[in-house]
Amino acid sequence: MPTILELREQPHWSYSALNTYLMCSLKYAFQYVYKAKSERTSASLPFGRVFHIAATSHARNVMLGKRMTLPELHEVFAEWFKLECAACTNLTFKHGESINSLIEQARFMLDALLARWIDWDNIVSVAHAFKVNVPGLDKPLIGEYDLLIKEGDGRTIVDWKTSASRWAEGKADKDFQATAFSYAYLMESDHDTIPAFRFDVVTKTKNPSCDNHYTQRTKDDLQRFVRIATAIEQAVKLGVFLPAETSFGCSDCQFADACKAWHRSSAAKHVCMAA
Repeated sequence: MPTILELREQPHWSYSALNTYLMCSLKYAFQYVYKAKSERTSASLPFGRVFHIAATSHARNVMLGKRMTLPELHEVFAEWFKLECAACTNLTFKHGESINSLIEQARFMLDALLARWIDWDNIVSVAHAFKVNVPGLDKPLIGEYDLLIKEGDGRTIVDWKTSASRWAEGKADKDFQATAFSYAYLMESDHDTIPAFRFDVVTKTKNPSCDNHYTQRTKDDLQRFVRIATAIEQAVKLGVFLPAETSFGCSDCQFADACKAWHRSSAAKHVCMAA
């Protein structure tokens, strides 16, 4: 199977793209259709990406029968985070944050992850890329499982998350990513059982915690996913892109200025004419 970077070189759908449309279709348009230049980048984005890099490094070492120490893992994070931040456009921080303070915060979060690490001898694959066709979509769905593990007679997909606070009970049961990835796993040629899904959520708090949130999807959930995905593609073809005026993501959106001017643009006139 090609890597996720290789899969991204061809036309495709991803969970991120589908979810972006659901959260704010106008943001989807700026990012994927208009190819607008990012105005700013919240430091939380490279932080999350690099946290995944560090966790992946540890998981790969576990597969080889090794254990990374906290200083080794922290060094991986620090080096990659500095590189990611240097490549970002107009990097922005929350009040009191800086590159150095986030590197220090990551040390405590990685310590929490290591303390709750439970996958020592059951890892099937790490950073497992996938590509599946979805009925009704013109492009394949691609993505990458952070971790695929064996539990009992079945398989569980594991996804690492960083979060500002602990997840509420039941949040995992409603998460669109778990549905999309469970669908992809089932559609892969040699699978006939829907996998379990586990989110390992590490909090960006003064005293970080790491919680394991298990969830399971049904065939009806996967049918609903297909219906949603095909409806999104149809809406994109029609050029239906509208701002989400009350979205929680507005505060650090990388297209906030373009959004404020959207109603005066030709794109907004196109939507009105289509309606």
